[in-house]
Amino acid sequence: MKTLNVIIERNEDSFFAYVKQIDGCVAGGSNYNEVKENIEEMIDISLNEDSELKMKYKDGYQLKFEVNLESVFKLLPEVNISQLAKLGKLNPGLLRQYVSGSKKASEAQTRRIMKAIDKLVNKLESIYLTP
Repeated sequence: MKTLNVIIERNEDSFFAYVKQIDGCVAGGSNYNEVKENIEEMIDISLNEDSELKMKYKDGYQLKFEVNLESVFKLLPEVNISQLAKLGKLNPGLLRQYVSGSKKASEAQTRRIMKAIDKLVNKLESIYLTP
């Protein structure tokens, strides 16, 4: 079974993804799960419309998702990596390596990091400042 590498990045407005092995196979989404669903749909479309790709992956394929955490954290320079690691019960040294791009996070680690970011968002949303 062949592997398709899906790279997920973040910009100011949304998430976007592309498949390394399929030129032009891209998708966007407002959140991580949505972009994953959308890229899977685009892969299916690409394979159904391109007979050469269809033959290449006729025995099936597996998806390997890679999140470019550098792109996520460039948008969040205010986030203290050590504190986020503590909030998400993550290894701070390892998280720094993911953020710097020197190491790639697995999909499971990415989900844990996204959960930690969600926890931080929930904490921030619970704050109400009075004048």
